[in-house]
Amino acid sequence: MAKILLVEDNESLAEAVAEALATRGYIVEHVADGNEALDRLKLCYYDLAILDWMLPGLTGVEVCTRYRAEGGKVLILMLTAKDRVSEKEHAFDSGADEYLVKPFETRELLARVKALLRRPHAIAENILDADYLRMNLNERSVSKQGEKVELTPAEYALLELLMRNPGRIFTFAELLDRVFDTDDMASDEAVRQRVLRLRKKIDVSERESLIKTVKGLGYKLEIKA
Repeated sequence: MAKILLVEDNESLAEAVAEALATRGYIVEHVADGNEALDRLKLCYYDLAILDWMLPGLTGVEVCTRYRAEGGKVLILMLTAKDRVSEKEHAFDSGADEYLVKPFETRELLARVKALLRRPHAIAENILDADYLRMNLNERSVSKQGEKVELTPAEYALLELLMRNPGRIFTFAELLDRVFDTDDMASDEAVRQRVLRLRKKIDVSERESLIKTVKGLGYKLEIKA
């Protein structure tokens, strides 16, 4: 599932937005400062950033401008109370992909997020298959030999990453960056435990696990021909 950086200094609004996104299965990280937002965008992996215009430190437009100037490609949805056409033009010129005026309905925000993540460079396919596993990206569901498997959002995110990249080895550092909340007390052991829990849910008796341990490196999803 997609990993989203939420940049909003209004704590009550941030909590409401983060909760709404989490209920849809997204992994959400929240920061309230423009300088920290720019650092996160440069150092961490995200599929989408939801960026408030008025922030402590750098403004959202400044964050967007500097990030794009350095080649940043993450999708950016700008949130602001500014609703004049000239201000919208300024946001788009800075590199924003979408613009939403406050106050807004949560349903509209979720719809905008979903639409952005459907763009070709984000989510292109709807179904991922790996041997006896099938993942439906629209429904955010997984089935094993035709039977539905109940996964937590964190387990789903890990499996989606592996199924999108069969055969690729992901190091512990890469997995921590891509499918763990930066604010979590994450570690190599946390990665091992999540992989263990995921294997228990998706493995089939008397068959080797599709998730392979690559000693000294990390993990990969292997599909035999």
